[in-house]
Amino acid sequence: MNRKLSLSLLFLALWLLFQTAFTLGQLYQNKLNNERFIASIETRVALDLSRLKLANEKFRTAADPDSIEQYMAQMNENLARLNSSALIVSLQNIDLATLEPSNNVQKRVLKSPEQSVEIAIQLLPINWRDGLTLIAPLFALMIAGWRYLTPPAKRSRYRLPQSTSPELEAEIQKLIINLKDKSIQFGSDGPAILLPNKPFCFYAALVDYCIQTDAPNLKHNIDVPNELILIANKYFYRLIELGHTKRKRPDFGANLDKTLSEIRSALDEAFKHNSDMKDLFYPPKAQGEGSRSKMHNYAITNDHPELVEFIGK
Repeated sequence: MNRKLSLSLLFLALWLLFQTAFTLGQLYQNKLNNERFIASIETRVALDLSRLKLANEKFRTAADPDSIEQYMAQMNENLARLNSSALIVSLQNIDLATLEPSNNVQKRVLKSPEQSVEIAIQLLPINWRDGLTLIAPLFALMIAGWRYLTPPAKRSRYRLPQSTSPELEAEIQKLIINLKDKSIQFGSDGPAILLPNKPFCFYAALVDYCIQTDAPNLKHNIDVPNELILIANKYFYRLIELGHTKRKRPDFGANLDKTLSEIRSALDEAFKHNSDMKDLFYPPKAQGEGSRSKMHNYAITNDHPELVEFIGK
């Protein structure tokens, strides 16, 4: 897909996402505001109930519609100053004539020992402009702009076939780490290279560790991570279970240069006829002077873990 088109679609998708999130937030906030103002109206009427001139059958008193309408109008003025989304429109069936009829009316009943008072509260419609925001397109533009300025990630030189049919899967060459015979092999037809216990276990652990770890940082000037040593120990104990050795467990953190040298030598043999694939599984060597430089990272940068197969794991 054209990069500009994909960035345009990304911008529109992000705009829609942020706008939807903002609108839903506004609707939820409006619901909370409605509940708050309705509770405020109920509380105010309850406090003023004793002085309101409402009809009361118990005391045989008649209502004073003019004073009740004046009371509701005054309350609505106070609510308007607070930007209330709710207004009182009726009190004990006395309607406020100055407001237009609306279908969005909620009725509440206040009960006291002397009488029950019905209140009708009108909820104002939501202004659709309140649901729009400039923040949504600005955020979308910032992210799309950042994506535009970021160069596309480099693709691996090796590309897997798009199809996953059994025939094609059988043709895909993999690095085979075989614990049953302590060998490494690339592809089913490649030579199987045998390794001593220590480099074999360390390499199997190195491949496993780099697959599990995001951006592994393995340098000569720092100790081998405990996680990597634990994985190497696990493979060594597996070799004991398979009957390959009864020797004492080696120190996988010692003589790192020698261990890596043995591993690289074995990989050179295993990839003799597939040198273009070797970099995916090869612990990098230090370049230039100072082979133990702080900048040297011997982690394997293979972004295709499906190209590794463990046997006897």
